[in-house]
Amino acid sequence: MGAVRSRAVTVVQAILVVNALPAFVNLMSIPDRTDHWFVWTVKPAANARVLGVMYGSACLLGLLGYTARTWPRQRATFVVVAPFAVAATIVTLVTLKPFRAHPWYELAYWLLMYSILFVLVPTAFVVEERKHGGRLPVEAPFAPGGRAAVAVLAALLLVAGIGLLFELSYATRLWPFAITPLVARILGVWLGSLGLAHAWTVWDGDRLRARALLLSIVPTGVLLALVPLLHRDDLRDGATGARIAYLLLAGAMAVLPLAALRSR
Repeated sequence: MGAVRSRAVTVVQAILVVNALPAFVNLMSIPDRTDHWFVWTVKPAANARVLGVMYGSACLLGLLGYTARTWPRQRATFVVVAPFAVAATIVTLVTLKPFRAHPWYELAYWLLMYSILFVLVPTAFVVEERKHGGRLPVEAPFAPGGRAAVAVLAALLLVAGIGLLFELSYATRLWPFAITPLVARILGVWLGSLGLAHAWTVWDGDRLRARALLLSIVPTGVLLALVPLLHRDDLRDGATGARIAYLLLAGAMAVLPLAALRSR
């Protein structure tokens, strides 16, 4: 069942790693130079670092998905990438102004990559699901409380993601740094896509099929928690509640997947 690695799935994973790894290194190492070294200028530097964490998470998803080998153990990662590729492309097209301040070829490259993923990822997902997916028997059920931990994390990610994507007041108030529409929407798409994948994992019910996704979230949460410590000057004045909410989300991402991965 899914023993042969799909070429289309491998291509998607390769594109993720090849594009996400340089962005991760760039945004994490020189977050204050996005005016020259990224496709749009991200302010403040703390938000550039958060975007760097996003790219690091995407790179890790690609690598862990590749090592998972079979489609049933890869598909949770595609439930992140498929909606993200579609929604991020749409967000780009409706928020072009920040890109236009940079050389045209940077936007062209960005649109080219996302256009490829826009078509390839959902297509590969549908094809592989028809071959090897659907509602599969649960072979490695979650330990007591593990599935509930994933459900809680899914809810937190969806609330944060939807709020940032649509720039709802509760989400922008609870973001500890000043945030522009493009950054809010891209981060909203990312967190929302992670939330959908975790909801999918709750529906699927298999701990081993969720392993690639859950393992990628732990370091993602740890890195997110470090951003406010590294960028204290970027924190909004009087936004103590926002800092707490942000750290609670990051902490949940770092801890809840570990509880979910525990065997019986």
